Amino acid sequence: MSLHHNILASAYYPLKLIYSVKNLFGSSNNRLRVLLYHDISPDDQDCFAAQLRWLSRSWSFVTPKQFEAMISGEEKIRGSNLLVTFDDGFASNRVVAEQVLNPMKIKALFFVVSDFIELQNRKESRDFISKNIYYGPPPELLPENWQNMTWADLEALLEQGHCIGSHTRSHARLGLIDSQSDLEREVISGADILERRLGTSIDHFAYTFGDLRSFSDKALITARRRFRYIYSGLRGDNSSGVSPFALRRDCSALQDSQLNYKVFSNRLLGAFLEGAADFKYARDCASLDAWALSKDGAF
Repeated sequence: MSLHHNILASAYYPLKLIYSVKNLFGSSNNRLRVLLYHDISPDDQDCFAAQLRWLSRSWSFVTPKQFEAMISGEEKIRGSNLLVTFDDGFASNRVVAEQVLNPMKIKALFFVVSDFIELQNRKESRDFISKNIYYGPPPELLPENWQNMTWADLEALLEQGHCIGSHTRSHARLGLIDSQSDLEREVISGADILERRLGTSIDHFAYTFGDLRSFSDKALITARRRFRYIYSGLRGDNSSGVSPFALRRDCSALQDSQLNYKVFSNRLLGAFLEGAADFKYARDCASLDAWALSKDGAF
């Protein structure tokens, strides 16, 4: 890990102590956060499982339906709660669902790219990843296990009690799209394809890339018309007055620029979930909140 991340990781236990002291003196410390994963390679699967077990000591995993109820106010938020999500639609997602999540009784929300799911062979899949999801590295330099889930995989996840959400049609960066018709193709058409093929409502949407620069007024307005729940990649807690159109998520695994190793640091993730980096995202979250509360969707 970098020096910056080592410092954050070292702050985990002091932050956790502060949280415990607040609880002791009766302060309201109910929390609702969302974890964001992508691919989980076979080599990382044991680390992933260990990370979830470690988190379960301090956090309760909620289902997508429970999350919906908490965000809408139908269910009171009590204690520390986590929703697990995955982005893009990598084939490993079904594997970890069946081998890790299901035995632990964790139900996750999978945000998938509809054009990615449509692909029929490994070469097309890896070309798509290189061109649309991770810009730059040629297909031959991508991790060996990287390829797409299929419609059958998504159907299996639904049967197992998980939830499917939309992550655009082609993994486009929406902040760069000016055409309304192109935005509707990415945001609305992508979800409609999933809904027709799977026979289930697609109510959840996650922006690609997740930072504020990847959004736009037009994209935000378009998404708000189609979905009940909209997720960013901005870190933060969702327990206190956060709009369902401005949900925060905490990315849980770090990946280097060579795409050849991930760091599953429990203490680093723990520090993030204790809010150690929330201040860094506060201004962007405030901008997102202002949009979510506005009538016309403009910042």
